[in-house]
Amino acid sequence: MSRYEADPNNSKKMIPKQTDTVNASGIATFATDALAQVSNPVAGTMTFSQQSNKIFIYNGTAWVKTAALS
Repeated sequence: MSRYEADPNNSKKMIPKQTDTVNASGIATFATDALAQVSNPVAGTMTFSQQSNKIFIYNGTAWVKTAALS
């Protein structure tokens, strides 16, 4: 998958594709565990906490923490 797309103003040029996420994984990153457990999520929502280096996954009822990433 290319990281570039045709420039709409000049077909001979390529420009970087724009993303709507702040990181390549698309998982929202938060400074603390408490902030990572966002309110009103849908089942399957994933967030990452820099405090504990863990991914949180909402299972539809509660937030579940993964093992720490190294």
